[in-house]
Amino acid sequence: MDNTAFQKLKDFISRYQSIGVIVAPNPSLDQMAAGLGLFLVLKQMGKNASIVSPTDVNVSLSSLVGIDNVSKSFGNTGGDLTVSFPYNEGEIDKVSYNLENGKLNIVVKAGEKGISFNQKDVAFVRSGSLPELIICVGVPSLSLISNIYTPSPDKQVAVINIDNTTNNEKYGDMVVVDTRWSSVSEQISDFVTLLEPQIELDADTSQNLLDGIISATNNFTGANTSYLAFEVAGILMKKGATRGKALSVVNSSRGVGTNMPLDNNFFPNPTKINRPQPVVTSPVQPRPVNPTFNPNVVPVNNNQNINSAPVNPNPVPVQPQPQNINQMNNDNSLPEAPPDWLTPKVYKGSTVI
Repeated sequence: MDNTAFQKLKDFISRYQSIGVIVAPNPSLDQMAAGLGLFLVLKQMGKNASIVSPTDVNVSLSSLVGIDNVSKSFGNTGGDLTVSFPYNEGEIDKVSYNLENGKLNIVVKAGEKGISFNQKDVAFVRSGSLPELIICVGVPSLSLISNIYTPSPDKQVAVINIDNTTNNEKYGDMVVVDTRWSSVSEQISDFVTLLEPQIELDADTSQNLLDGIISATNNFTGANTSYLAFEVAGILMKKGATRGKALSVVNSSRGVGTNMPLDNNFFPNPTKINRPQPVVTSPVQPRPVNPTFNPNVVPVNNNQNINSAPVNPNPVPVQPQPQNINQMNNDNSLPEAPPDWLTPKVYKGSTVI
């Protein structure tokens, strides 16, 4: 945001005390986060701020700070109340009212075709009590918020239009539409950080805006991600916002587990990684060893008693070999010693020292 636009927007906000923020129907996380971020800053500035959306708040956005302040219309007291319902030619004959037991009953008399709409199609819209300044965040056309605000020549309400879409109709007394931004949360972040030191951006507001940026840029991996997204995100993290919490909020808004990353292609799901599988082979069976045939060895059958094994009738005698001098002869006498057994032995070597 250039200095001229910033100063003009700051002057608008300084001029009015009653300021309303409007986000689009069925807002994205980015749009709602940006609207709430601006709403919290206006409250911090001491403004009589309010935030509305034409549709009910989706439960997926409930993690954003200040979400309980979002309503469907401006002003809970005063102003006009309009009861609206679908109209098709020939279905309604006339409309009247009566008072009964302290209640005003509006009677819609059916025509020849009969009434086709149901109770859920009846809407109650409170007009009047509009703020002096309305800031539309991420609303490309006023027709999207006609049940909240419709321009009227007899009501002097200033309108600021903040958006980053190409189809914005450029309405309002001040138009801040720039498609270079990846998200409207970046635009609001850029503005509120320039307000310092008039206000000190707190961790809750910073977290909302970081949530919106991460959602709009798909965790900074989207093709639309601008360099401004990284710059602004760095400032918000310095103010206390954390990416871990932002990812948790974004994942819950998309209906996935909070531990799952935003982009499964960028951060693969461990359950879907094609890991190499181990090769399973059958165990190698040892080759049977064919021992050398020995006719004197009698095979033993494990299932047969060893005592009943057949005996070779013609065994080959094995001559025992004496192992030492003390081994006895067959007649239990000692063998005769060599003649030089008791003669002293002298070593004779050939090595000369």
